[in-house]
Amino acid sequence: MAVAYPANATSATVPALRPVVWAGRITAFLGALHLVSTTVLSMEHVPAWFTGQLWFPTNALTNLTPGQGAFWLTIGSFGLPLLTLGLLVDWLGRRGTIPPTFAAWMLGGWGTLGSALLEPTPFILTLVPAVMLLRAARKSA
Repeated sequence: MAVAYPANATSATVPALRPVVWAGRITAFLGALHLVSTTVLSMEHVPAWFTGQLWFPTNALTNLTPGQGAFWLTIGSFGLPLLTLGLLVDWLGRRGTIPPTFAAWMLGGWGTLGSALLEPTPFILTLVPAVMLLRAARKSA
């Protein structure tokens, strides 16, 4: 639920929502950690990306080459959108705004599904910020 503040309000005058800010930071950290760790593990395949190997794949993405797999594991993965979502949630929390609950439900549902389908996996960690966001929304209602 958004709170109406005067037009001249700044992040210095609007009370931050600490759980929302931390939920955003945890989410951003998970996205950044995924990007960094998978990029480090895929470094040997990165040069192939700049040779046109990713353009017009002949196998229609059903039988990935190592270079294609490395791309979908790094840049094409959920890491960058997760980092972006985390930064957005952090930004909203520092401005006293709670993100819509559907964002928390989607994040939690995605983490639950990923955890059920793939083990071992860090997907389960997405439940931490999801629950933090749901509790913040419930507390403000």
